[in-house]
Amino acid sequence: MNVGTCTWTTSYRLVLVGGDSLGAPAYVRLPVSVAPGQMVDLSVNLIAPKAIGHYRGLWKISNASGIKFGVGSSGNDAFWVDINVADSSAVIFDFIANAPYALWKSGAGPLPFPGTAGDYRGYALRLDHPHLEGDTVDIEPGLLTVPQNRYYGYIQAIYPEFSVQAGDYFQSLVNCEFGATGCYVTFRLEYMTSNGVVHSLWSWTERYEGRFYRANVNLTPLAGQKVRFILTLLSNGSASGDRAIWGAPRIVRLGSGTPPAPPPRYRGGATAPRRSSGSPSPSPSPPGSSRASRPPRPS
Repeated sequence: MNVGTCTWTTSYRLVLVGGDSLGAPAYVRLPVSVAPGQMVDLSVNLIAPKAIGHYRGLWKISNASGIKFGVGSSGNDAFWVDINVADSSAVIFDFIANAPYALWKSGAGPLPFPGTAGDYRGYALRLDHPHLEGDTVDIEPGLLTVPQNRYYGYIQAIYPEFSVQAGDYFQSLVNCEFGATGCYVTFRLEYMTSNGVVHSLWSWTERYEGRFYRANVNLTPLAGQKVRFILTLLSNGSASGDRAIWGAPRIVRLGSGTPPAPPPRYRGGATAPRRSSGSPSPSPSPPGSSRASRPPRPS
């Protein structure tokens, strides 16, 4: 319904402004003019993804001058379409539920979980309803991670040992927190073997641009191994504006399964983690994004 004072002409458009496109066109023109107080029905053809997960497309109305507006008291909130794609996969490891059992640290040393907001050493917090970069509130919890407040600062969590099986996938929705306009970070997923060597699995460079990225990393190549997964957030320069969210980070397993009980708290060992020989090749940057020169890896 047009609750404003201006008529929406056929030059107005319904436009995709963020989230998952779901096969939709970039915009749909209004078929008729809509006077104040009148309503219009619009339809958009969408395609449900094949991969399991929760998907959300964000939409607004654009006037003839290209100015976008949405819903809410200020007219700035996007409206959305939600699609949930489910199958027989089970969440077998929840990184949020296991966050208290992880070893958290930054360049300033060990960190508590949950941390304290504003701690210059870096901190991590559970968010029950994280405010995503595209100005929507997620229905699933997330981990807010803030790196040490220094150039190329980082924050890292080494999780307890996990037995990987064929068909396991790491999944998370990664983005900057809404309002953190100076956020420019790299998300990284690694794993540590029983001998303390750390290997790179996946990375994603994220700049605040109003969108999020859905990670879906196949762990089958690690099947049969017991490893410790590592979540790292790296600043790509000054960390003063970096506030990043791992949305619902988890490992899912094809077929039914019962999640294991929380493991004993990991307190580290006498030997510091070692990197695999040679430098693992960084993951390719996503199309349209730029990657800063990489800082030294935290260890």
